[in-house]
Amino acid sequence: MKKVKTITIILAILLITLVAFGGVYIKTKNRMENKVKDYTLGRELIGGRVIEIKVEDEQSADILNEENYEIVKATIEKRLNNLNAQDYTISLNKENGAIRVELLENQDADNYAYYLVASGKVELKEKDTENQLLDDSMVQKATYTYSTNVSGTSQAYLNLKLTKEGQAKIAEVSQTYAVLGTEIDEIEAAKSGEENSENTETTDTTDTTDTTNTTEENTAEPKKISVLTIGEDEYDIHEIDKNIIKVKIGGAASDSSTLNNNVAKAAELAMLINSGKYPVEYDYNNNRYEYSNISTNELLYFAIAVLIILVIIFVVLCIKYRVYGLLCSISCIGFISLLSLILRYTNVLISIEGIGAILLVIAINLKFEQLILSKVQKTNLVNEAVKSTYKEVSLKMIPIAILSIIFCLSGWANLSSFGMVMFWGLILIAVYNVIVTKTLLKLKENK
Repeated sequence: MKKVKTITIILAILLITLVAFGGVYIKTKNRMENKVKDYTLGRELIGGRVIEIKVEDEQSADILNEENYEIVKATIEKRLNNLNAQDYTISLNKENGAIRVELLENQDADNYAYYLVASGKVELKEKDTENQLLDDSMVQKATYTYSTNVSGTSQAYLNLKLTKEGQAKIAEVSQTYAVLGTEIDEIEAAKSGEENSENTETTDTTDTTDTTNTTEENTAEPKKISVLTIGEDEYDIHEIDKNIIKVKIGGAASDSSTLNNNVAKAAELAMLINSGKYPVEYDYNNNRYEYSNISTNELLYFAIAVLIILVIIFVVLCIKYRVYGLLCSISCIGFISLLSLILRYTNVLISIEGIGAILLVIAINLKFEQLILSKVQKTNLVNEAVKSTYKEVSLKMIPIAILSIIFCLSGWANLSSFGMVMFWGLILIAVYNVIVTKTLLKLKENK
C-alpha cells in the first residue's frame, strides 16, 4: 500500500512536470494548440514596443521649454500607471521635447500608445466662437458613475469637481449662457421655430384721422449657447450641483453592453483628466516593435546549463543520501514544475531579475531539502527532521520575505518581477515541502 502511495505521488509529479514543460495540446480549428498559459516575459527577453512622440508644429515659442516638457513626461507616467502598464521606460530629449516610451509588447500596447497623445482637455466655450468661458485649470478632479431609473434605462456620467475659482466662474456664466443640455435644446428649438414662422405686421388706418396705431412686443433676449468639449468631443451637461458638473456620457442605455461601453468611456475621460494636462501638444513620430538583444538560442543555452547543474546536484543527493536523496530530487522536480505554473497563472512578469529570483528560489528549496536529509540521516526521524528544519529556516527567511514584499510594491517593473517571484517561491517552499516532500520521506521511513 505504501509503495502504491509513493508511486502515485511520483506519477502526479511527473504529470505536473509534463504539463508545465510539455504543455497540454488540444485540437482547435484543425490545428493543435497548447492550452497551458505562456510566461509573461519582460522587454529585455522578448523585445517591446517603442513609441516616439514629438511636439506639434505651429505652437507658441513661449510654451516650448524644458519645464513644460517635464510636465508632459510626468503626465504620461501617471497615465501609464493609472492604466496598470508594466515594464516601461520614458526618456525625454530636453532640447526639442521629443519623448521616447518603451513598452512591453502585449495586447494592451496599442491602447497605451493611443493614450500617450490622447487629449483630456476640458473647455466650456461660447458656441461658434473662441470665447472661452471655463478651462481645465478650474477642474480639480473627475470621477465617473451611472444611474438606472425605474424603467431599467441606465445613463453613464462624468462628474467634474470644480475648484473655488471654477465654482464662481460657472455661477457667473450661467447668468448669461445656457449651460445645461435641456436648456440648450429649448433655445435651439425656439430658434428653429422662429426661422420657420412668418412675422406679420398689421396697420389700421381711418379716413378722419392721421393717427397711426402700432403695437410693439418686448421680448427678453435669449441666453447665449455654451458648448462643453473634453478632448475633441462635445458633451451635454446634465446638471450642476454646487461644485460638481455632471456630464452625460453617451445616450440612455437599456442593455448592459451599451452601458458598459459608456461607463468605459467615462472612466477613460476621468483617467485623462486626473492624470494632468499637457501644456504642449504632441503627436506621433514613430511607433515600432524593437527586438531584444538576447536571442532565443542564448536563452536555450542558459536553460540547458541550469538543467545540467540541477542534474549534477540530484546525482550528488542520490549518492550521499541514497533513496531519501532520490525522493527529494523527484520532489524538487515537482517543486520547479509547480512554481513554473504558478508564475504563469499569476501573471508574474519575468524579467532578467525575475530569472535570477527563480534560480534563488530553487537554490533555497534545495538547501531546505538538504537540511532535512542531513537530519533524517542522523536521526532517521522524518517528522522531527522536518520540524527542526522549519524552525531553523523560518527565522532566516523573514528578512528575505520582507524584502520581497518591498520589491513587489516598489513600482519598478524589474524589482517587482524579482519580488513577485520570491513571494510565490517562498510560499510554495513552505507549503510544498510539508505536504509533498515530507509525505514521500515518511513513506520511505515506514517501510
